[in-house]
Amino acid sequence: MSANDRFLQIEEVAKIMGIGKTKANELVDDTDFIKPIIIDGFARRLFSHLELQEWMKARREDRNKNKDTLK
Repeated sequence: MSANDRFLQIEEVAKIMGIGKTKANELVDDTDFIKPIIIDGFARRLFSHLELQEWMKARREDRNKNKDTLK
């Protein structure tokens, strides 16, 4: 983990992505979304902010690579 990274709770992940908490949880449970970080004694799943940014960047790159097929 980079010194610039920080942990996010699912509500923060949803807010950054501009989606609802339910949809964010669905992404975590059903797709190749970033994996949660589990910390003993902490009840909530946490996520790496840098990994989230990298995942979002990869989705944009996929979109741009396939932009001709989206028309």
